[in-house]
Amino acid sequence: MGAIAPSICRSSLFAFESSAALEAAVNGESGEYVYSRVANPTVRVLEEKVARLEGGEEGLAVASGMAAVSAVLLAFLRAGEHLVISSAAYGPAATFVRDVLEPLGVAVTRLPPAAFGDLGPHLRPNTRLVYLESPASLTFEVCDLEAAARAARAQGVATVADNSWATPIFQRPLALGVDLVLHSGTKYLGGHSDILFGVVAGSRERVAAVRRIAILLGGCLSPEDAFLAVRGLRTLPLRMARHGESSMALARRLIAHPRVRAVLHPALPFFPTHALWLRQFEGASGLFAFRLDGDPRRFCDALCVFLLGVSWGGHESLALPAVVLPEVAGRGGTRPDLPADLIRLSVGLEDPEDLWEDLERGFAAL
Repeated sequence: MGAIAPSICRSSLFAFESSAALEAAVNGESGEYVYSRVANPTVRVLEEKVARLEGGEEGLAVASGMAAVSAVLLAFLRAGEHLVISSAAYGPAATFVRDVLEPLGVAVTRLPPAAFGDLGPHLRPNTRLVYLESPASLTFEVCDLEAAARAARAQGVATVADNSWATPIFQRPLALGVDLVLHSGTKYLGGHSDILFGVVAGSRERVAAVRRIAILLGGCLSPEDAFLAVRGLRTLPLRMARHGESSMALARRLIAHPRVRAVLHPALPFFPTHALWLRQFEGASGLFAFRLDGDPRRFCDALCVFLLGVSWGGHESLALPAVVLPEVAGRGGTRPDLPADLIRLSVGLEDPEDLWEDLERGFAAL
């Protein structure tokens, strides 16, 4: 008694004193735990915390961000129905839509982020879901979540928003009218680059529909990783403040550098969707990009403090040259519009002066 951290319940199943008690639990009548693929006490602590942070009635935690994405998409879409998705959505999510949903008979409309401010004309009688991501994790355009949610709700269409970039510290899509919010918790929510998990939050009814599919898919979160995720949530406000301050400091310096063509950061005043960012967000995270006048590979290979990697949101800083991604033009990916000179930075918790010195090392190598 008195433990300030949740207990790690590693049991795969839970036993009962009678068949009647077992039957009540299996049928969901008693609220008792039965099997950890379905529900686990440690995982439940995480689900309740994320729901509270996002302002939702219910939460769901699964084994990865893509487990959350796929469960949401499969929960709301069947053959013959219609999905509207941001053309700037997370690459694996877009690939799932192209390689799984479309072959199953789901019709798909891909809209640029700016088009969601006038979503109504793109909705059809068979539209069942609108999938939003704001901002986009490579080009950082902001979607008008409130306008999109209002238009979708008027026609009885569900909406979901990926909030991984901002976290509930800086943006709350449910408060803007969106039905469901999801995260790759692997990023900022976990914050230490040592766990994979995804979360969904929203109304009890909507999350219950997603939970049913998630249980059948089997992508359950381990209690050990749920424990570490709760640990990450405890420092989330402090970490997000540091990520944001450091990213803005570096972004402002990059603007003035002669080898930088453009800086893609929604918190910068000249960014195309900055006015919308001011209205929708309460701060900026540490992820942004810039376009380099030079060879991105040569630049990134010279870095020492910034590590080269595909994820983001951890304590360490990362650099990703877009040219290595299949999404780059000519590589047959889902984002042929991505410029090959793009470098994405995930600014970690190191001293910003050390990070700037490292970026100068990259410029010097050009």
